[in-house]
Amino acid sequence: MDEKAGERFQHETRYTVENIGGHSLDWAARPEGYKLYEGVPLVELPPPFTNAPPTEPKDSLWEVVLRRRSVRQFSAAELSLTDLSRLLWASAAVTRIAPNQLYRAAPSAGGLYPIETYVSAQRVTGLEPGLYHYRVTGVDDRGHLDPGGGHLLEQLRAGSIARDLAQAALAQRLVAQAAAVFVWTAVFPRSRWKYRERAFRYVYLDAGHIAAQLSLAAVALGLGTCQIGAFFDQVVDDLLGVDGEDEATLYLTAVGHPVRSEARH
Repeated sequence: MDEKAGERFQHETRYTVENIGGHSLDWAARPEGYKLYEGVPLVELPPPFTNAPPTEPKDSLWEVVLRRRSVRQFSAAELSLTDLSRLLWASAAVTRIAPNQLYRAAPSAGGLYPIETYVSAQRVTGLEPGLYHYRVTGVDDRGHLDPGGGHLLEQLRAGSIARDLAQAALAQRLVAQAAAVFVWTAVFPRSRWKYRERAFRYVYLDAGHIAAQLSLAAVALGLGTCQIGAFFDQVVDDLLGVDGEDEATLYLTAVGHPVRSEARH
C-alpha cells in the first residue's frame, strides 16, 4: 500500500482559484441518479408512518442525540419490517417531489445522490433473510421518475449472508449478531460528472450524512447501531455484485436491539 496515497489525494483534489474553472457540464451525459434491478422479486415496505411526516415524535431531537452510542452487542430480537421501513425512509428515501428533482432525506453534494443502499436482512419479521437493494423510485412507461414505485426492497439474493459479511468485516461478530446490516456503495460517475476528482471527497461525506441520520433514527426507535469502515473492499463488493470501480462499497452499519447493559450506556 502506498503510504502517501492519502496525502496526495488530499493535495490533488484541492480547489484553488486557478483550477476551479474551465469545466462545463454535458447534460446529455449525466448519469441516472438511481439504480433499478429488473426482473428481481420486489418487497413492499409498510408506510413508515401512519401520518407522514410524524408531527409528535416520542423524543425530541436533543434527547435522541444525547442517547446515541455505538452498540456492539445485539440481542436476538427481530427487527420489525415497519422499523426497517422507517430506517430506510429516514436515511435515503424521497421526502419531497419537485418538478425536476426528487429531494431525499439526507443531504448530497449537488443533489446528485451517488449513494446506493443495500440491506443484509438477517432477522427481520416477515422478510426472508437475504440481500436486498433499496429502490428509491420507480420509472413509468414513458421513462419518467415515478416516486410511487419506490420505497421498495429488491431481493438480490435469498438466504442469509450474515456469516460471509461478518468475515468480510474483519471477522467482527457484531455484524453477524445484528438484525440487519446496511451497506452503502457509491456510484462514482454520478458525482464525477460534475465534480471530477473532487467527487471522491463528496461521496464519503454523503455516506456519512446517511449513516448519521440512520443512527439517530435507530435511537428514536429504541434500536442501536454501529458504523463500520473496516472491511475487505473487494469481498464486500463481490457479495453485492458491484464492480468496485464505477460502484464500490464505502460504509456499513449494523442495526439491532441493544442488550440491556449497552442500552443504558
